[in-house]
Order: sequence, then structure tokens, then C-alpha cells
Amino acid sequence: MLISLFLCSILSFLITYFFIPIFRRKSWVSHPNERTSHRGTIPVGGSIGFIIVTFLSYLLNSNYEIILFLILAIIGLVDDLKNLGTRFRLLVQSVIGVIYCSLIFKESLIGLLYLPSYLFLIKIVMIAFMVFTFVAIINFTNFADGLDGVLTGSMIILFSTASYLVDSNYIALVGGLTGFIILNWNPAKVFMGDAGSYFLGAFYFRSIILSDSWINLLALIIIGTPIYLDTIICVIRRYFAKQNIFEPHKLHLFQRLNMSGLTHWQVSLLYMSTILLLSLSYILGGFNILIVTFFIVVILGFYFDLFVATPFKA
Repeated sequence: MLISLFLCSILSFLITYFFIPIFRRKSWVSHPNERTSHRGTIPVGGSIGFIIVTFLSYLLNSNYEIILFLILAIIGLVDDLKNLGTRFRLLVQSVIGVIYCSLIFKESLIGLLYLPSYLFLIKIVMIAFMVFTFVAIINFTNFADGLDGVLTGSMIILFSTASYLVDSNYIALVGGLTGFIILNWNPAKVFMGDAGSYFLGAFYFRSIILSDSWINLLALIIIGTPIYLDTIICVIRRYFAKQNIFEPHKLHLFQRLNMSGLTHWQVSLLYMSTILLLSLSYILGGFNILIVTFFIVVILGFYFDLFVATPFKA
């Protein structure tokens, strides 16, 4: 496993490093504006390294559903360059979600709840719920990619935990992200773009829905709350402020912490530390300790929101 982690890290780093000047020449870059948190012109699409590494690893293990995630990543890359529009993005995500959730339904924990063969409508409702969750997680993951290293670092810990609890094959993605974060850490030399965040969101959904037990499913959701609860609360706040939740902004807690004076790497380490704390509390102490730690993290989040971060202004 350690050898696989090392090889995937090296390969991901080399692929990403190779493509950075190509992205610059083709002007596949992100320009700073009032709604971004970076300075200078940064290439996007840097996720190509960890996507290729993970894709090849899963193909070698005959996990062909990875092809759907690759298609999703390609749509994300095109969206980065051409701006496909919210409706089209949601349509494609939903179609891929329907195909993927239908394929893995019987393997999922939700599918195991579906017993009577004659209750076809219940199966449809269950798959619809899975597709809704799939699309939501993909977009929440995309929204969370707002500071150098914050999403990448958080996902390294999340998928490391998933590889220990659920499926060791996630180690290839952990390796790919480890190679990428070297170039994505503040000051970032490259961004993952929508391609990477869509890909990671799909994999996070996979790690949850294909967990080997309900307790691990709930644990993986709770462990991801520092990054995802921030996003969900921000979406709710913006919705009630009558804003377009899909438009770029700087209202996430991690963005407002950055505006209050904390650097990118300080905020990223803060989020990574809380996710790591949640992960270790579950692995070493069990679910009850995880719940206690979760409430401590939530209280800490509200403290930072109210007394440290720049105020939320719709």
C-alpha cells in the first residue's frame, strides 16, 4: 500500500508539473477578481494528474464505473474553459448520477433496504434520492474549492480514512492528491478546477454510499462536516438572501477567515486539523467519541464565524 501511495504521488506530481506550462500557453488560467481569493494568473485543470492516476488504478482493478467519473471530470474541464451554464451542468450531472446509481444500487447500503421485488416505486424513489445526493455532493465539493490547498488537503484525510475503513483502493486517489497538493499549496502554482472538484465529489459520494456498514457511512459524513457543513450553511444563507447560489462569491467561512487576516495555508491547516481530529476520534475512540468531537468542532466553527471571520454580508 505504501509503495502504491508513493508511486501514485510521484506520477501525479510529474503529470501535473508537465501540463502547467501547456495550460499557460493555451490560456487555460484563472484571473483574479473581486470574487476570488488568489493573486496572479493561475492555470486551471491541474487535477489531470490525480484523475489519470486514479483512473488507471481503478481500470486495472476492473472498476469500470470510473469511466462515468472521468466523463464528469471532462465536463468540468470544458466548463472551466467555456462556461457551459448551470442548467446544462446540472443536467449532465443528473444523467451521470442516474446511470451510476442504477448500476451500483444493489451494492449500496440503500439498495440493501429494498426487499420486495413488487415495490418498484420504492426503488425509483430510493434511486432518485441517491441521484439528488450525488449531484448535491458534487456541487458542494465544487463550492468548497476556494483557497489554496483547503479542498485538496481535506480530501487527502477523508480518502485516507475511507481507505482504512472501507476500501483500500482509495489509496491511489490519496497518492494522486498528495502529489497534486505540492503544487496546489499556498502559493498555488495550479488549481484543480471544476474537473477535479466534480471528480472528488463523485468519489466522496462513492465512499459513503458503498460503505460496508451504516456506522461507517455516518462516520464518513460526519468526518467531512468541516468542509461540507461550511458549504451547506453558506448555501442556505445565500438562498435566503435571494442570491444565485451557483455564482462565485467570497462568503464561505474559510474565505471570510482569509479576509480577516489568516493566510491560505493557515485556514487550510485549520480545516485539515479538524477533519483529522474527527477521523482519529472515530478510528481510535469509536462512534460515541466521534459525536462528542463533532459537537466540539461545530462549536469551534460558530466561534470562528462570529468572532474571528469577516462578517457574512449578503
